[in-house]
Amino acid sequence: MVVGAAGIAILLAIFAGCANFVLDEYAKGALRTAVDEAAQAGAAAGGSLQACQAEAEQVQRGLLHGSFGADVTITCQVLAGGLMLATASGDLPSLLPAVPHLQVSVSGLSVVQGAPAQ
Repeated sequence: MVVGAAGIAILLAIFAGCANFVLDEYAKGALRTAVDEAAQAGAAAGGSLQACQAEAEQVQRGLLHGSFGADVTITCQVLAGGLMLATASGDLPSLLPAVPHLQVSVSGLSVVQGAPAQ
């Protein structure tokens, strides 16, 4: 009985670790999508930081529901040479208290339409 209970506990811990890994990978993919779409939206609007930030918030809210993406912020900036940069950074929570939070940092870059060629 004790061996069976210990085996089940170990299997549950492995399952929770695998589920945590899958959720982290999904969140990183969602953030990649958010920064790419945000940079493209800002670049298509002629380098508009407002359009970039609005698109980032909309995509992030749509793909990372609830508190899962609450500790991740996306910022937009226009770089020299007519480039729009969107960067997401922050922490993703874990399912188990023993598993540390995952630090993420993802960037998306797009060329601003109508920017002078170099």
